[in-house]
Amino acid sequence: MAVQKTVEAHTLRESVGLNYLGSLRREFSNPTPRLTSLISRWKRGVYRVSQRVDDAPIHDVRGPVVRRIGKPQTFLTPSEVDRLVDDYLAGLSVGYLAHKYGVHRATVSKHLTRNNVVRRQYGLTIDEAAEAVKLHGGGISMRAIARTLGVNRKHVRTSLVAAGAI
Repeated sequence: MAVQKTVEAHTLRESVGLNYLGSLRREFSNPTPRLTSLISRWKRGVYRVSQRVDDAPIHDVRGPVVRRIGKPQTFLTPSEVDRLVDDYLAGLSVGYLAHKYGVHRATVSKHLTRNNVVRRQYGLTIDEAAEAVKLHGGGISMRAIARTLGVNRKHVRTSLVAAGAI
């Protein structure tokens, strides 16, 4: 009886044209990464035109600006860039400057590079490295050396490894 139902179902599939059902299942059961990306975009509504904002272009004193920016960019004026460079040369960190001027750290770095500013190197100077090797030879821990020199323990370790003390 069960065999007869299986044969009837197989015959029904062939007559209706459902014999391609197996290939469809194989094609869509394990989607490729591109198809997965397309599906997730579709679910988020990226391709729905009705959800897009249809505002007129943005206008300011310079004239019409691009349609819409996902995240507004912050452009620094030349005077702000000069102040940024002066602040960096005064000793402020890139992270602090990024927060102060409301831009990304990479933007601060780009402005410094464009103005040919020599970047500060973190770590130990040659004299500090020699002092660290001498202290380490005296039995002082890397953590204590780092506190004494006012730097990170990793910088002390790097200097000790480079000098062959470790």
